[in-house]
Amino acid sequence: MSHSEHELVFPEQTLNVVSWPDPVLDQLGHDPRSLYVERYWLPILGPSCLMLVRRFGIELVEHPDGFELDTVAWARALGVGVRGGKNGPFWRAVLRACRFGSAQRNGQLLAVRRRLPPLTSRQVERLPQQLQVTHQDWLAQAARPPQRTITKWSPRRTPPPIDPNAPTSDAA
Repeated sequence: MSHSEHELVFPEQTLNVVSWPDPVLDQLGHDPRSLYVERYWLPILGPSCLMLVRRFGIELVEHPDGFELDTVAWARALGVGVRGGKNGPFWRAVLRACRFGSAQRNGQLLAVRRRLPPLTSRQVERLPQQLQVTHQDWLAQAARPPQRTITKWSPRRTPPPIDPNAPTSDAA
């Protein structure tokens, strides 16, 4: 593919991807590679966007200060190819990530969240019925305090004090 064909295919050949810090989400959000994100964000983001967000998460772990993304190579690696230009599947995935708040674009700079929030109640309502039920169960489980096993103290569990003057079994 010649350089001029690249220009026809993608509006930008490269993006500079950086982390988009959020103190609350960075502590309480969900890793984009987590089961929660796979199960509950997939119907919201769609498969191409979810894979893009996951790959961003992986790359930002390896390159915490950011990295340069070759849009053609990434589109091919995600299996969406290079056709369609700014309306193609790769750019639609980028725009969808921005629309749902997991990324923010300013020209060639793309700031990406390292963690995703829990779904909003409106997003949960858009899930298939079975996922709405399991999401409710997940919320109930997450709200429970962790179970702790409390061991009752018993004087029988404490070894008897050692008498230094007591005969030992070796003394005989």
